[in-house]
Amino acid sequence: MLTFPRLLLIAGVLLAALPAWGEEQLPMLQSAPPAQLPSLSASNLNMAPVSDKTLSATCYLGNPKNNQTLGNITVYSAAEAGINCNALFYSCKGQCFGCFSDFDLSQDICVDSGGRKFLR
Repeated sequence: MLTFPRLLLIAGVLLAALPAWGEEQLPMLQSAPPAQLPSLSASNLNMAPVSDKTLSATCYLGNPKNNQTLGNITVYSAAEAGINCNALFYSCKGQCFGCFSDFDLSQDICVDSGGRKFLR
């Protein structure tokens, strides 16, 4: 005859055995790594190579002649100035320009979100 303590003992043994039984049903991962991993470079990531030369650009909301600046950023190429300003500042909504000094021309060059350059 099964008494309550014996039922608890049997239930405990079954509960302890069920997780061990379930582990055998799990799929196994491969132990060998893939034959060849793909290599990553700046060219297949659509990124410019990192260089030591950076530009400091000022982000302007709307027309740069209005002097409504949002802040300064550092970029690796002139074409990134407008794109990065628009990506960084929420208030831009595609209308910001990134401007930097061109010491050869002694003027500021501004870049819009499409990468187009013009003199300030």
